Amino acid sequence: MLDRLGFERRDRRNLLVVIAVVAVVTAIVSEGTAGVRLLVGLITGLISGVMFIISTVLINRYKPDHW
Repeated sequence: MLDRLGFERRDRRNLLVVIAVVAVVTAIVSEGTAGVRLLVGLITGLISGVMFIISTVLINRYKPDHW
């Protein structure tokens, strides 16, 4: 599915890294029980992943040819 949007193998790897880093950092710095922290980290990671997909698609579509 992501191939149709112009995602390359490198972009998929970067997506997973962004989701993992944001989820872990958010889970560590948030307050609450372990379940709440895990849920907050997961939701934040997914939102960051969606934003990464949107920005990557827009950059790939509208970037200048010399990039």
